[in-house]
Amino acid sequence: MNIKYFFPEPLGEKPVLRDIIWDLKDTALEAKEKNKSNNAECKFPNHEYMSGDFSTIYMSRNRVRSWDEQSFTIQAGGRHAPIHPQAPKMLFVEQNKRIFVPGKENLYRRLSVRECARIQTFPDDFIFYYSDISNGYKMVGNAVPVELANIIAQSILEIVP
Repeated sequence: MNIKYFFPEPLGEKPVLRDIIWDLKDTALEAKEKNKSNNAECKFPNHEYMSGDFSTIYMSRNRVRSWDEQSFTIQAGGRHAPIHPQAPKMLFVEQNKRIFVPGKENLYRRLSVRECARIQTFPDDFIFYYSDISNGYKMVGNAVPVELANIIAQSILEIVP
C-alpha cells in the first residue's frame, strides 16, 4: 500500500490566555502543605497550583505572559509552570536575573494544573488523579495537546482505505 500523508495545514487560530483561562482566574487553590492536592475542595477539578520558591534558573527569565498573549510551552513539571497572567511582567535586573515587581509579589503564582490542562486543550471534564500536585503537572506537560492529536488522527483517517 502506497500512502502519501501530508501534515494538516495550521488552523490559523492563535488563542490567547484570555480566551483559554479567563473564567478560572479567581478560583484556583494553593496546594496544601508539601504541595499535596486539595482534591474535592477545588471548585473546578485540578484547579490548584504548586507553592514554594522559584529557582535562580527559573528567575533568570521573564515567566509571565499577559492575558493577550499565547502561553509559554507547558512543561512536565510544576516547578517550571508559567506564572499566571494576573501578575505584571518580571523586572530585568541584569543578565540572567529578574525579580517580581516589588509590592506585587502576591500576584505571582504558577498556573494551576487545570489552567495548564486547558492550554493543552484537555476538556474540563477530564480529571487527573494524583495526590502530589507535581504529578498533575507531569501528566499535563507530557501529554500531546488533545486537539492536535485529534486533528492528526482525523487527517490519517481520511487517507486510510
